[in-house]
Amino acid sequence: MLKSAYDWDDIRVFLAVYETGSFSGAARDLGLSQPTVGRRIKSLEEALNNRLFERLSEGLSPTESGVVLASKAFPMAEAAEVLNRQSALLSAETVGTVRISMNEQAGMLLSGHIAKIREALPGIELELITTHAEASLSRREADLLIRFCKPKKGNLYAQKLTEMPFAVFSSVECDVSPVKHEEELGAWLWRKDHPWIGWDEEHSYQPDAAWMKATLKSVTPAIRISHAMMMQTLLQKNLGIGLLPSAAGDADPQLKRLTPDVPGLLNNLYLIVHGDLRFVPAIRSVMGEMLNALSKENS
Repeated sequence: MLKSAYDWDDIRVFLAVYETGSFSGAARDLGLSQPTVGRRIKSLEEALNNRLFERLSEGLSPTESGVVLASKAFPMAEAAEVLNRQSALLSAETVGTVRISMNEQAGMLLSGHIAKIREALPGIELELITTHAEASLSRREADLLIRFCKPKKGNLYAQKLTEMPFAVFSSVECDVSPVKHEEELGAWLWRKDHPWIGWDEEHSYQPDAAWMKATLKSVTPAIRISHAMMMQTLLQKNLGIGLLPSAAGDADPQLKRLTPDVPGLLNNLYLIVHGDLRFVPAIRSVMGEMLNALSKENS
């Protein structure tokens, strides 16, 4: 079906269009311009002498030829991903770039340890990706994930990284008095004489948001955010009180702790790696340094 000298980049673009249903979606996923995606598809259609997509008002729909090509190309893409992962094993040196994907709260915690990790591994560049989206380890969108949950499927290995307790914080300029005794915490949390900062509805799955919704049913946040870093910024500006990972809040000189660690709001963080990559020297070294640094925090 394909010419022997077909361009693999054309196939890669074809699969992105097939999955997203549009040139614009494929361009966004691949980091290309939309005209470039269009040219790649046209080039592949000319090589195959077949139209691969029908242009409909609601988007692109694969033709019969497109469906056949996809059935052949997806296994090729999976094989290429395996080769990409396995090629990293050829290096015996602790050098290169290691990409770590995490949510913002994990990022707030990890940021305090980056200097030590870099000092221990000067030959490794770190690429830190803070996102709510789940990066694909199999596609090398990241080398390591830090998440609140263990993976339920796939060739993935998870190891507990640390525990993450939360506490209520405010600006050092805030006139709200801290809780003096832990037994007073329950009544203190129900007070309504100070504004709370919380998550918006879209991010109500966040552990601190879920805890607030379940525990403080009558508390309505005066300000709602979609990013944990914004929480910290608003607290620094004395715009309310809110929950932060205890380690992150305690390390910020512009904030003061108002409560002890909140009972019932303790989350485990897991370090996750693809099975094909866990013995890559650079990745394994970064994992070791992260586990060493954060395990000491709990000891």
